[in-house]
Order: sequence, then C-alpha cells, then structure tokens
Amino acid sequence: MRDLPEFMANVYEKRPLGNQSGSPFQFNMGGTGFFNQFYLWMLVRALKPKHIIESGAYNGLGTWMLRQAAPNAQLIVVSPATPHLYIDNHTDSLYFSDVHFRDFAAIDWSCVKRIDRSQTLIFFDDHQSGYRRMLEAHARGFRHLLFDDNSMPERSDSDHFSAKGACAAFNGSLSVPSHGTLKWDDFRGIVADWGRFKKGVFNVSEEQLQKVAHSFGKVIDVYAEMPPLWTGGRHRPDAPYALLDQDVAKVFVEQHAHNLRSAWTENRGYANFGYVHTKSLKDAPANELYYPGHVAANGYQGILPVETGRCDRRSSGGASPAKLKPTRERDDPRRNSGAGVKSDLTPSN
Repeated sequence: MRDLPEFMANVYEKRPLGNQSGSPFQFNMGGTGFFNQFYLWMLVRALKPKHIIESGAYNGLGTWMLRQAAPNAQLIVVSPATPHLYIDNHTDSLYFSDVHFRDFAAIDWSCVKRIDRSQTLIFFDDHQSGYRRMLEAHARGFRHLLFDDNSMPERSDSDHFSAKGACAAFNGSLSVPSHGTLKWDDFRGIVADWGRFKKGVFNVSEEQLQKVAHSFGKVIDVYAEMPPLWTGGRHRPDAPYALLDQDVAKVFVEQHAHNLRSAWTENRGYANFGYVHTKSLKDAPANELYYPGHVAANGYQGILPVETGRCDRRSSGGASPAKLKPTRERDDPRRNSGAGVKSDLTPSN
C-alpha cells in the first residue's frame, strides 16, 4: 500500500473541484468514488497504455485521473454530455460527446486514426452491462478493460449485468433463485443521456446463465478484482478482504478528514473495481460468444462491430477539445438527480 500516500498527496488532494468545495459534489457524487479513483490511477500507471478510451465521463474527474496516471497517452472520451469540471486539452485528445456523441459500440473504430488496439485500455464507467461491454470490446479487438460499477447483478444497488456477475456464473457462485427473479437489467439507452435510463429488464433462465458462464470462460484470459481499501465496519460478502485493517484505516481517514468522508461512507462507494484481459479474436471468435437477443432494443444491433472503412465525419466522429462546449456547473444538480443521487442542491423540477 505504499502507493496510497503518494496518491493522496500528489494526486487526489490536487484534483479539480471547480466551485464544489463544501458541497456534496466535492466527493464526485454520482461519479467514481475514492477507492475506485485510486485503483484507476494505480492500474493505468502499471499497464502504461498508449491510448485510453473512457466510456462515461460525467463531470470529468475520471478523465483528469487518467491524465495524471498516463501523461503521454491519447485520451478518447465517450459520454453523452461534455464534462464541465475537466476537459483534456492535449492535441490528440478526442471527445464523442453532445452532438458528437455515439455509443462505444456504435463508433467505427477503424476510422479513428492511429489507434493501436493492442495498446489501448478501455475504462467503462457508463452503467451499461459489463458483460455486454466486455464482448463488444473483444469483438472490436480491444483486450485491456477496466470496470467501475462492477457489483453482483443480484445486489439491490446494482443496475446492470456486470462482468463480475458473469465471472460468478462461471465459478458457480451465481445461480438463478428458485423463484426465478434474477433479473437482467442491462440495456440503458444507446442514444439518450445515460442518466435518463431506458431499461430493458427480463428474468434470466438457468440455461441463459450457463451460456453466459461458458462465454465468459471462453473469452477471458484474466479477471482481477481490486479489494476495498477498508471495510468501514460494513460486511461485504461480495468483495475480497480489505487491504487495510480498521485501525490503520481509521487513522488514515482521520488524517485526511478534509478530503474524505467517513470510513463507512467511502466504503459504500466501492463498486468491485475490476480488470479484464480478453483472449485474442483468433482464440475466441466473437460470433461464438453468447449474448441474449432479448436486449435488441433502442436500435441496438448486437455485439459485433459494423466497420465499413468509409470514414467521414459522422463515422469517425468525435471532436477536438477546442470545439467542445462544456456543461454548466449549475446543471450538475439536475445531472446528479438523473444519476439517482440526492442532495440539497437537487432541483425540484
């Protein structure tokens, strides 16, 4: 844990806050929590990608963390609204947001110039199905993936069928209850702002779950889940053991009380941060993997890419940072409301 003090002193304490200090947004409510920000920074530094795709940017704090971890990498941000807190202004940065927005799976990645997929890391923080995103990324030749919001699909606070859920099906720790209410709630609006979710919900059969398990085993080379930094007194049966014991964690939180919420609250924001490395397309052909047809809604065409090679402004999409119009900070309460976050700043209409 020698990296944690460095992260706090040299990165987290210097994070952009805008005018948010003292408000609920000081802690990025509705976005990535402290635990997952630390793991994002740490893993990106270890993996050293040449390109990073971020699907779901919200206020832009995750983008800023990515830049601190990878000063020379190209950042490609995919998010319905342009963040207001931080926009990366490197000359090779690319944004698919606002009028340029296209879902990760709808982008023709063959039209994005100079991207080396073997040296690309994707950070998924978009509340779409982690299992579906894993298959979509693999089908497009991307192999290094990070997942925020990677909780078990049976948890009350889970909002999609995650990569963790697929892993649990594979190792036999997830099954369909006898009352048949394990739900697949993973299709949340390809075109609409992800904060205004269009849900596609249906019960998962045992046969479907076994197909998911088989596909997971076939496509995954590595699945690694980062543990919570501390428990905060919360029992988390779905998480690995915490890295810090309660006494050490208590001292750390007290030392940084101006930057951290309570140990319990910070632990509550932990979302089973996961790293996935997929096998090559040669070893695991994308068309042999399972994805239910039930979610063919809202214009979704399936996990396989449509790469025509006819590259125009629409197919390659995106915009340089200089062409972006950030959202206004005063719009944050409404965006938090859409993300299911409540605060005194949330407007009533």
